[in-house]
Amino acid sequence: MVNQEDPRVKRTRQLIRNSFRDLLQKKGFDAMTIKDIAQKATINRATFYAHYEDKYALLEEITEHFFLGMIPEEVINADEFTDEICEQLILLTHQYILDFYRNCRMDSKSIASLVDEKIKRMLQQIIEDIFSKGEKHLLPDAQHTKIISAITGSAIYGAAHSWLNVGGNNQTGGLTDLVLPFVMNGLKGYRNYGDA
Repeated sequence: MVNQEDPRVKRTRQLIRNSFRDLLQKKGFDAMTIKDIAQKATINRATFYAHYEDKYALLEEITEHFFLGMIPEEVINADEFTDEICEQLILLTHQYILDFYRNCRMDSKSIASLVDEKIKRMLQQIIEDIFSKGEKHLLPDAQHTKIISAITGSAIYGAAHSWLNVGGNNQTGGLTDLVLPFVMNGLKGYRNYGDA
């Protein structure tokens, strides 16, 4: 096991990530091999495997690192799911999807579905964390919190994804106008239903 805090380990991991991103644009995910990544990073395959199980683990780490890096502290530290927090999540999810499709060769449906699932899970977790901090009195238990977080995250991700892929629209002007009331009214409706 490598020491993640060792500066040499950090440099090697950065070389691997940079090589992966470059090869992703040039070759695509399916055609890229561990040998390609190692050669481009000027390391041997054993060194690659000391850091990552395979290229899927590397993809997952890069996706997580990039997406979480986009999340502002205001959202991470939020203790209430407000219109402003929801709007930020809609916009940054759309921006992430736009950047991903713009910067990666999308000749592989497998990479798209892997990244889509990873982003949906992370978005759901961010929303669940917010609900868990401030909405305990509104959501009866952890199971309800998980389910409502999944619904909310799926609505945001699905809308942002469709806005770009179905509508071919990389402008966000009407996206928040469409999605924000849907999500927030849905949450309000759930709360009112729970009070009945």
